[in-house]
Amino acid sequence: MCLFVYILSFVLVLPNGGTGNLKECDFMTITEDQLEAWIKQLIKENKLEKFYKWHEWRELAEQIKKENNYECQLCKKRGIHTPARSVHHVQWVRKHPRLAMSRTYTYNGKEYENLIPLCESCHNEQHPDKRVKTEYKKQHFVNEERW
Repeated sequence: MCLFVYILSFVLVLPNGGTGNLKECDFMTITEDQLEAWIKQLIKENKLEKFYKWHEWRELAEQIKKENNYECQLCKKRGIHTPARSVHHVQWVRKHPRLAMSRTYTYNGKEYENLIPLCESCHNEQHPDKRVKTEYKKQHFVNEERW
């Protein structure tokens, strides 16, 4: 079994020259600084969905779900078993792009999980800022992850 560790460096697929759109060749390593710069650029261009489509993110998200038996961790705390459809960034990517590929984060000297598998309902609860009210006063969600 192969596990990827994203601590100080990452593998990012970039076209020749190291800028622009991602593609499936020209592998290079990327530092946390480069990852942060890339994500900030995606945010600036309103193209953050490219991060969520990135092969390395999808692999890491799949590993997180597999390690947690594909169960929503918030439902599990409530005694309910619900399949996880996505992986939530506790430290949101838009606010903390440097932590986008980090499994954990440290706050006040204590380490916490950063990537948590969640069902659609629980993930929506974690993103109240993404709610959009329609003319019928019904709420739905708009998010780059498109769950």
